[in-house]
Amino acid sequence: MHGLVLSLRRERLLLLADTHVGYEVELRRVKGVNAMSQTRKLVERVLELADLHNVTAVVILGDVKHELPVPRESAEEVRAFLSTVAKKVPMLLIPGNHDSLLQEIASGIDGVEVAPTRGVLVDRFLLIHGHVKPAKQDLEKADVVIMGHTHPAVVIRDDIGYAVKEPAVLKIRTSRTKMCRALYGEPCKRRAQLKIVVLPASHPLITGVDVREIPQMASEGRTLLKYIEWKTENVEVYLPDMTFIGTLADLQEVA
Repeated sequence: MHGLVLSLRRERLLLLADTHVGYEVELRRVKGVNAMSQTRKLVERVLELADLHNVTAVVILGDVKHELPVPRESAEEVRAFLSTVAKKVPMLLIPGNHDSLLQEIASGIDGVEVAPTRGVLVDRFLLIHGHVKPAKQDLEKADVVIMGHTHPAVVIRDDIGYAVKEPAVLKIRTSRTKMCRALYGEPCKRRAQLKIVVLPASHPLITGVDVREIPQMASEGRTLLKYIEWKTENVEVYLPDMTFIGTLADLQEVA
């Protein structure tokens, strides 16, 4: 987990996506894998990053929790995660598709605010999970959309065939006009090009989806990326420490 730090005039925000607290419940219940809880590790890493970067708040871009439809086994674990982090630094939670009952779970925890599902516009940045349409006026004003939901990852292979899959960050340049028309049936008033940053999952046991598969997956799924114009040369792929790997076009050529 690395996160992204957003430095504004009066704030420094640590942006994280897809913590999926309680993911181990599904591993045990559905897949028969008895994985140890990763929540303590999540808490330690979030606080370590918050301290390292001297941030004023932590923003989680959706899928704070994992268990669906009702968090019967993991609700207390999610609540403990939020309360422990919020004792040190304020938190803003943007609900994702896994965040049923998040408002109820977070209720009464000092320092925790649950934002609207359609996202929050902070300065020129639209912070959203990515599973629902943002408000049109927010998309018109934003220079950059920062989201999660997609869990991008990159496969790195050496000359003898050894391969590893690592979480990745995507930077996408796309047409705002075409995206607005696809989302709302009409273009936005502002026509400047839009940048979209997709953060990887923060949970230690979730690596993600090969970035080469994301355009096809997006076309079939419930994601904001379904509405963008995919030009592979306009999609840059980075490791979480912002080491540049190449464009999606580059990666498709070496597949």
